[in-house]
Amino acid sequence: MEKFNTESKTKQIKEEIVDDILSGVFLPGESIPSQSDYAKKYGVSRLTVRKAIDDLVAKGILWTEQGKGTFVQELATNAYSYRRLSGFSSNVVSGKAHTHSKVISIQQIPADIRLSRHLQIELGAPVVLIERLRYINQVCACFQRSFLVQQRVAHIDFQKEHLEEHSLYAVLRDKAGITLSYVDEKFRAIRASSQLAEYFKVSEGDPVLYVLRVTYDGDSRPIEYCEDYESSDVKGAWVKSISF
Repeated sequence: MEKFNTESKTKQIKEEIVDDILSGVFLPGESIPSQSDYAKKYGVSRLTVRKAIDDLVAKGILWTEQGKGTFVQELATNAYSYRRLSGFSSNVVSGKAHTHSKVISIQQIPADIRLSRHLQIELGAPVVLIERLRYINQVCACFQRSFLVQQRVAHIDFQKEHLEEHSLYAVLRDKAGITLSYVDEKFRAIRASSQLAEYFKVSEGDPVLYVLRVTYDGDSRPIEYCEDYESSDVKGAWVKSISF
């Protein structure tokens, strides 16, 4: 029972810290309360607090500096982002890093209000949905949901395009003659759902980066609306920023 109570308190402390980070109470670079403060608040030892903090440090959410305290990491620096037109594989530049994808589903769906607005198509118009898990060195780095204007890609059989290894953007360029020009992005931190926790091998409620992206062609027409859920717990690869 004592062990269970300790684990429960550790979980509560971690959840409070994560909630405070996601709600903006503590910003990147800012310090969080001391271990003594949390120990007093929860009626536990500093060892229990330390266990919670060490776990968040290991996940790249916090960092500590001896004699100064514990600080919030910038989540985006630990998420392996590929929000550039060259795509996921081209943005991982470590010579030791291998990237691949796992296609979860490819289906046609009707555009809801959200897709109609972002893709500038009629409500109910056909949209191709491609769901993939993206991996770096066999570790899941991202769950991606790409929505494409079906009229623009009608002659592409995505089931035969080997998207496990090939770039979606390269397929759009080579098979549909679509030249991508720029992206519009919004991103924020969210808490991992049970599904995302299973994909990323993290705890439910841990922070992940949520990115909404609209990609436009050379005529400034939206071709893709994408939802990216990016793990902040992946290590071992380098990512370059590509300007455009």
